[in-house]
Amino acid sequence: MASITDCVVEGLKYPFNDIKKLLGLGILFVIFDLISMSFTLKTVDVTRMIVDTLEKTNATASTLSYSQLPNGDIYLAIAILIVGFLVSLFIMGYQYKVISFSINRKDDLPGFGDIVGMFIKGVKYFLVSIVYAIPSMIVAFLAILVTNNSSLWPVIMIISVLLMVISYFLLIMALNNMVAHDSIKKAFDFNEIIGNISNLGWGKYIGTVIFTVIVFMIINIAIGIVMSFLTVIFAATVNNQAIVISIVISIIEALFVTSYCSVFFNRVCGSIYRESIK
Repeated sequence: MASITDCVVEGLKYPFNDIKKLLGLGILFVIFDLISMSFTLKTVDVTRMIVDTLEKTNATASTLSYSQLPNGDIYLAIAILIVGFLVSLFIMGYQYKVISFSINRKDDLPGFGDIVGMFIKGVKYFLVSIVYAIPSMIVAFLAILVTNNSSLWPVIMIISVLLMVISYFLLIMALNNMVAHDSIKKAFDFNEIIGNISNLGWGKYIGTVIFTVIVFMIINIAIGIVMSFLTVIFAATVNNQAIVISIVISIIEALFVTSYCSVFFNRVCGSIYRESIK
């Protein structure tokens, strides 16, 4: 049985097996980041226009009429949001395939030929992730409702955080189980999920996940420092072009870093499942 270090080291090497496919995923992340940036800018623009309208008319947000709203810009922001969400589903579909390749011990990276299949897999990945997040979200919402209760609020928030942590650990094995059987129902087969974790050993399972997350964070922090230096260099050479600098840095990070980390993390997740069923 492979050790924690073996799984993580193999995951770190795996993305380099096919740079072209890794960059293909990177392009998806670039598109997603640019769409997210566009949505943020458009949302800020819409908010500014609404505030200007409120100041000019001495109205309140609740009394603004439909004709006074920047409807064209609002619809555009919604359209951008929808497109961004669709792109994210393709990204999650690719992550699904990375896990599948890991479970089946394939050394190459998944291709992009089956677009429809990748989209469907992304929908499954998204739905399972949302369902597992619901318990902690509900408790967090309850915490918001009792914000004024100084004695009850901390307790509810602690419960919310604990649920989030527990759900996260279960989610990783749930996604693996779904991918292994290519069935969304298997993501909620708790007997099998708990059994797989027990087969691997709870200590090793939790340790591998935590170690992988730590390595993931170290990579992102290190790259973040490098990106900060690059930002300073760009800022020194390109005056008064903050948006241009942000776009360039975002493209570099999405193309090379985010894609690498995504493949690495999901590769290790698949390795965890593979070890659990030996």
